[in-house]
Amino acid sequence: MAHAIQGTIKPASLTLIEANPLGILRSAGETDLYAMFGAMTQVYFAEFDAGGPDAARHVIDFYGGEGTFASLPPKMRDYVIKTTPSNIRDWSSGTAFEPPFSNYQQIAARTLVVRGGNGHPAMMRIAELLATAISRARLETMVGGGHFLPATHPIELARLVDAHVEASVA
Repeated sequence: MAHAIQGTIKPASLTLIEANPLGILRSAGETDLYAMFGAMTQVYFAEFDAGGPDAARHVIDFYGGEGTFASLPPKMRDYVIKTTPSNIRDWSSGTAFEPPFSNYQQIAARTLVVRGGNGHPAMMRIAELLATAISRARLETMVGGGHFLPATHPIELARLVDAHVEASVA
């Protein structure tokens, strides 16, 4: 999105699945929703710094609801734990991305914004804001889905993305 806003790369289309440019919440005055991320990451980072092996459960449960991490298959939990250092870096670097709300209007590409119908309220609002701010955006809500759409709704998601890409090149 940063490249599309700045115009350095001009994509033919964008597909934003449960996109999380958190700063759009603050730019749009949604400070309570924005603060939810700060509260979660504060606990997450502190537990990770203290050596908590499953600190990433805070992120998984934030997006999926209490107990989501515990319900994951052991192999998936192990992967999440193993990749926590990278996830910490992603969270630390990604929160700095906060262009003014009006800058999203500079995205000229056809854009598909996809959110889960049972998603976290902050993520639901981010999707609405993106679809409103990007002039050629279309918002799709996957009924029954949450933040982990590629894992829970792969076929439906693939169909949406395929149709979007086909329409973008036609």
